[in-house]
Amino acid sequence: MRRRVLLILPLILTFSVGVIRAQDPINVVATTTILADVAQNVAGDAFTVAALIPADTDPHAFEPSTSDAVLVAQADLLLSVGAGYEAFLADLLTTVGENIPVVVASNGVEILPYGEHEHADESATPEADHVDEHLGALGLDLECAAHEHEDEAGAEDEHDHGACDPHVWHDVANAVIWTNNLADAFAEFDPANAATYRANADAYIAELDALQVEIQTAVSTIPEDQRVLITNHEFMGYYAHAYGFEVAATVLPGSATGAEVAPQELAALIELVRTEGVPAIFAENTTTPQIAELIAQEAGVTVVTTLYSDALGADAPTYIDMMRANTHTIVDALS
Repeated sequence: MRRRVLLILPLILTFSVGVIRAQDPINVVATTTILADVAQNVAGDAFTVAALIPADTDPHAFEPSTSDAVLVAQADLLLSVGAGYEAFLADLLTTVGENIPVVVASNGVEILPYGEHEHADESATPEADHVDEHLGALGLDLECAAHEHEDEAGAEDEHDHGACDPHVWHDVANAVIWTNNLADAFAEFDPANAATYRANADAYIAELDALQVEIQTAVSTIPEDQRVLITNHEFMGYYAHAYGFEVAATVLPGSATGAEVAPQELAALIELVRTEGVPAIFAENTTTPQIAELIAQEAGVTVVTTLYSDALGADAPTYIDMMRANTHTIVDALS
């Protein structure tokens, strides 16, 4: 039995100008293009949500520029994924002002730990400790749920792997939680348009519900024993959890996209790909998968480089487009 643990985080709204007047547009900045798109569906025509990290950009390697700092400093609201995702955010907020109102979209989401195949625990770094300390003051610190496993005797054995996986949006149910949280936050900041935000959210949730059915139907065409994913880095854990896949391995350690792989790990990965019999290794749109391509060549499989992980792209300009494209790519490769 899986123990469900919810991440309970406050919506942090600090006001310095009171309720926004009807003629004043709200200046809203979201950290990622994915979050910005979901938020725009809730905002509708009331205001435009800007994305801090551009499309087709790897957020794990993102370093805010001076213009990025100005964009955040001018924001009435800053939308954050939370769950430890925005490693750069602590220093950025220190630079531009810690009183900027922050809305944590992942409030109420069950935060999962990274999988057992993770090469290393990235949570034990000085940088991560600094981020945790700073965001903890904002109420953004967290604990992730422990996975439960049954051994051959049927006994449950819990393993808490420490590092939490923030890629929550790869489960559409979590995007629904985002949508409700954003509608509540926008309504609190701009009560005059609360009904509009709620109506927009409800309409968007209906689209997400339809998307959920579409994904489940498409995945059902893959035999269960073929629902095995090997990815370039750890980003499909929520997708696997929601739609019945196993993430057997990642090429790069955990969520890192610029990490190196030791020769012995490389050999082990090649052997694992051969053993699992998977037809493809999945890489993402924001990185160059040289190591994945090397492993695939040695193992005699292909590399699929069109999965969207952390950012939208030209062929997937919306969250719904992204989830639909990823599902079609996976089904085509594994069926």
